[in-house]
Amino acid sequence: MRLPRWPLLGLLAVAVGGGISAREPMMRAVEIGAGRIQIRELARPVAASGQVLVKIHFAGVNPADWQSAGGSDYASAGGFSIPGLDGSGVIEAVGSGVAGYKVGDAVIVWSQARGTYAQYVAVPATTIARKPPGLSFAEAAGIAHAGLAAWNMLIDQAAVRAGQTVLVLGGAGGVGSAAVQIAKNKGAHLIATASARNAEYLRALGTDLVIDYNAQHFEDQLRNVDIAINTVDVDNAYRALAVVRRGGYLLSVAGLPSASQCAARAVICASRSLDGTAVHLALKQLADWTQAGKFRVNIDQTFEMTDVLKAWQYSQAGHTRGKSVVRIGD
Repeated sequence: MRLPRWPLLGLLAVAVGGGISAREPMMRAVEIGAGRIQIRELARPVAASGQVLVKIHFAGVNPADWQSAGGSDYASAGGFSIPGLDGSGVIEAVGSGVAGYKVGDAVIVWSQARGTYAQYVAVPATTIARKPPGLSFAEAAGIAHAGLAAWNMLIDQAAVRAGQTVLVLGGAGGVGSAAVQIAKNKGAHLIATASARNAEYLRALGTDLVIDYNAQHFEDQLRNVDIAINTVDVDNAYRALAVVRRGGYLLSVAGLPSASQCAARAVICASRSLDGTAVHLALKQLADWTQAGKFRVNIDQTFEMTDVLKAWQYSQAGHTRGKSVVRIGD
């Protein structure tokens, strides 16, 4: 999968049309469309009923950002859209019907509608959680999208429990790191694949066995795994099918074997789903674990808004240890 060859134009002073008043509050935002990435001055969103307006400090970098960059996910009436599925910041305004939050609260943000590569984003209050005091804004920005994906696969779908064996393919990445820690907090025995340089990192997260994918084939060593989480590619998913026990789970954010092949092995195969635990409840648990020292986010790289293309190229290379983030504001 190739990254679109779009030039990053840097910070541009672009006149914003469409009837926007000069007095209307504005913001800087990264926009994608018309074959390019640019930073523009746009009208600041407002918090509708049930929403909060968050001033973003950092946005998380996720493969879904660049994977969808050339597709319909970024189509809009004006031909442009703002990427970014998660981040962190401070509540700037609270819409009607929102209880439990106030202006000034520091929060973790997940935005299914995207938009966190901007100074402000309006999101449902049901998709945020308070940032623990001991967690930096950069670390908080790396929690939501990867953590929710791992949570859904392990908790909502596979119902991981103590004593089970969990294999995480690509354990050092964002979803992989989150999956390792969620499964460990549930009492599972953890096996992960990674490069040798990430072995100590994964052991520090609680992994019991790290398999160097450059030196060994995990399918030659493992059998009867209860749950396999694939974050790498579809080839790894096919290989994992051979090591999952009958009645076990193969869950993937990077492709799956055919339904007939999964059925032949009596393995339950599924992708990440948006059903399950309410977002705010899952985020709160992840936040509580970070406060208790049971979950952490390693920030590999921090990029500026003008370097989004570099951030995506780094993500696409597949060597991120934990998460990378984009600095949006203070």
